[in-house]
Amino acid sequence: MECILGIDVGTSNVKAVLFDGNGTEVQVASRESETINDGGNWEEQDMLLVWDKVKSCIKELIDSGAVKSEEIKGIGVTGQGEGCWLIDEEGNPVQNAIFWCDGRAVAEVKRITEEYPEIGKLYHKTTGTPPLLGNQMILIRWMKTNRKEVLDKASRIMFCKDWVRYKMTGVIATEITDSFTSLLDAQTGNVADELMKAMDIYEYRDYIPASVSSDSVVGTISEEFAAWSGLAAGTPVIAGALDTSATAVGLGAIHEKDACVILGTTCASEIVMKKTDCKFGAENSRYEKHPIEDLYVELQPTLNGTPNIDWMLENMAQTKDFNEIDRIVESVPVGCGGVVYHPYISVAGERAPFYHPYARASFFGISQVTTRNQLIRAVYEGISLSIRDCLQNIDKDATIYLAGGGAKSPVWAQMIADVMGRRVMIPQGKELGAKGVAIIAGVKFGLYGSYEEAVKKACTFRQTYEPNLQRTKKYDLLYELFRQVRLHNQQIWDYRHQMNKKIQAIKED
Repeated sequence: MECILGIDVGTSNVKAVLFDGNGTEVQVASRESETINDGGNWEEQDMLLVWDKVKSCIKELIDSGAVKSEEIKGIGVTGQGEGCWLIDEEGNPVQNAIFWCDGRAVAEVKRITEEYPEIGKLYHKTTGTPPLLGNQMILIRWMKTNRKEVLDKASRIMFCKDWVRYKMTGVIATEITDSFTSLLDAQTGNVADELMKAMDIYEYRDYIPASVSSDSVVGTISEEFAAWSGLAAGTPVIAGALDTSATAVGLGAIHEKDACVILGTTCASEIVMKKTDCKFGAENSRYEKHPIEDLYVELQPTLNGTPNIDWMLENMAQTKDFNEIDRIVESVPVGCGGVVYHPYISVAGERAPFYHPYARASFFGISQVTTRNQLIRAVYEGISLSIRDCLQNIDKDATIYLAGGGAKSPVWAQMIADVMGRRVMIPQGKELGAKGVAIIAGVKFGLYGSYEEAVKKACTFRQTYEPNLQRTKKYDLLYELFRQVRLHNQQIWDYRHQMNKKIQAIKED
């Protein structure tokens, strides 16, 4: 049996998945990711520990005997994007990886959006991505200001999946769906030299490895790693793709106007577009490269997805049984008795469809008759309305492919269909990011004749939800309220931050 190995180094879990030619998950191995938090807004990962978890997943698959190592035709890698993964000349980490959701670089973002807005505009127009916390170029600037001695010890800057691929093959490279997020000129595909000069970090230009396409064979499994893992030495490894882009392929979103939502730790909403339709630098726009040909993705990746549910389960609900939670949500009418929830629960604020480092979650409209069940449903509605906030440019006839942990709930899937007024489809299988890079590898190595054939074979769906248009009318009105409160809150978030600093500065006797 011919298989492809897909590796997904995610925010919450590291996974290795074997797929057959029909896109079926033959075997899955998973390890929980470990994040280091300083108690504030710093988020990091131990790079060697990440690699250890990938290694153990791969070895578990091979040791299972599900397939013979020589039956694995190729390997694709996907993973979390952005962040800062630095290695020295010997290939060793110089520090923990700074995570994509890290919030430390507030001053750097403020500098180029408020003090020198011309640089911020250049950043947005050049890369297609606005300057945001956790962006790699922003973090290089932070490192130069705050940890220059560590930055100067490095020789290469990577993304997460580049680090894992390097450890498997010994070859250093970056890949376009990652590097297009903040390092490359979106128009030319070259390193954004003028932007690096404007940000006073051009001295680190040589840290950026050469960029390659998603389906490029970067290297092969080294003899050393083969001996340890049981993989066959010489097994080819493609460059892979950023997790959101890979998941789009894994869902079958390979055509212009296709839309998908990945409802996980981050809630990523995507619309596939042609490059000619992208408005680089436009307000609230964010574009990234699609793995296939000249396609791009309008990506709105919020910082605030399922952690809102985690918080609700821990602090509000009296059960952690999701079947019971679904019954509670379904029992409450649309609108939750006038309560609106804004889901900005991350310590780093929010980045899509707007940027605000001090955005915070809140319930609006609570009264003495508000019930616990209404608050629980409001959390789900708030995340769903945030998805609508992100998909303002969706085609009127588009179907939404829904993936991620949140897609397991039929009640939530129906709510999203109602909020959006569009059909929602839930795919077969769970590991859509790993499937995406497996499809890319499968096309590259002849398992499929084309992406069309691959998607037809490998991307099937287990459930379809049609919108209840009467509920959609209600959500049209509720969305306007949601958006107006969000717009008015932005000044209040700034004021709250200032007051909190003053409060914390007062020492009690």
